[in-house]
Amino acid sequence: MLDTTKKEKNKSLYAIPPHSPDFWRAYAREKNAGPLKKRCMRGECWDAAAATYDDLDNCKDYMHQVNSIIDGLRAFGALAPGNTVLDVACGTGTYAVRMAPYCKKVTCLDISKGMLAKLKEKRDRIGVGNLEIIQADWNVYDTTERFDLVFVSLAPLLKDMKNLDRFLDISQRFLGLVCWAGIKENLLFNSLCEEIIGRKPDKRHMDIQALVNYLYTMGLAPNLRFFHGCWRRERDIERQAKTLIWQLELYRPLSRDEKALVYKRLERIAENGKVGVNTKVRTGFILVDKHADNFTC
Repeated sequence: MLDTTKKEKNKSLYAIPPHSPDFWRAYAREKNAGPLKKRCMRGECWDAAAATYDDLDNCKDYMHQVNSIIDGLRAFGALAPGNTVLDVACGTGTYAVRMAPYCKKVTCLDISKGMLAKLKEKRDRIGVGNLEIIQADWNVYDTTERFDLVFVSLAPLLKDMKNLDRFLDISQRFLGLVCWAGIKENLLFNSLCEEIIGRKPDKRHMDIQALVNYLYTMGLAPNLRFFHGCWRRERDIERQAKTLIWQLELYRPLSRDEKALVYKRLERIAENGKVGVNTKVRTGFILVDKHADNFTC
């Protein structure tokens, strides 16, 4: 019965021409259906990740990506002294605090109280005065303000084309998206996921092609840049275990014994109480200029 249902869905999807935005709306819905998406949309899910979220700031490859994207936004004029920015699902503000010196104001929106608490600490420590911080669910967030740049990085919201429609509507000109692009390989996590959850990690969230093609079929010309890197997080056993357990519990809650298994695995590979974990990644940066076609010939 399930196989028949899947075949029927595929038939309806492929009945739509791929040059139509409707094709990519349907494609994204089929790719990203399931309980994992629902758990990723809850504030408490990201509250649990807030404590270790900024550990990547110590990773050279990750910070190369962040700084390159900021430079790209400046080069295209998306970050300029008079511009306003909306950073959707801003997390702890990795990009927001770096955009703030180059624009008029950054409005930081996130559903997670824990993430925003970290952002407030960072804002106060650095002394950034032009950040507006709003705790809200994007699905119910309402504003009459229009922003020069709407920016979204690695957020579950990018799985739904309806959100892209809203991003474009709220943006006066620029839309910047940072997305997974087909590669996210962490051998330790993969092994634990198979052993505890019983299957390999879900990779449906790494599909940048839907975003690029959807924007293109909407008549836009997205600029695209890829980043390849090794994201290394070196932490003590406790912090590393909490992060791995959080990632595993995106699939389902873990029992006490399953959590203990994670700790035991880390204890076996730890050196001087530390565990370094590498994640091989490819990400993509999409930048849309809604005024790109306003030229004379």
